[in-house]
Amino acid sequence: MIYPACREVKHLLSGEVRTFDCELIALDEDFGILRYILEKPYVVNNQIMPKNTQTYAFYWESQPFTLYRWFAPQGGHLGDYFNIADRIHLSNFQFEWRDLIVDVFISPQGEISLLDENELPADIDGNLARYIDQSTQFIIGNHRKILSELNSLTAKLF
Repeated sequence: MIYPACREVKHLLSGEVRTFDCELIALDEDFGILRYILEKPYVVNNQIMPKNTQTYAFYWESQPFTLYRWFAPQGGHLGDYFNIADRIHLSNFQFEWRDLIVDVFISPQGEISLLDENELPADIDGNLARYIDQSTQFIIGNHRKILSELNSLTAKLF
């Protein structure tokens, strides 16, 4: 199946903007799904995501995160990667959000890894630091429920 093009626009706290050309899988109200194929190997938490890994990226305008699910080119789930985020805006042509550095990786075996917390700027605004911490704790405490609901939703889509 051929899906329409849609761009992911990620704003970093440093002010840098990264864009990725993706495929729009679904968009409904405040929820959307993009698909992206890795053009080269990528390492996450000491795990190699090989070239041609399929990334399904999930976005909610009402949640403090985005979620990437990675699948190996030959099949097989490689993990779930929550990005702490805000300013999430979705349209048919562009998914735009702010990446707040901290990430939570859930391995296929269910192991939780907190990533990049040490990269937060020393002078980060106190309210933003609390938002990041609360969002991180929310994901850690609720990841099973979030992933279970996502599995139910995507079973209807794929």
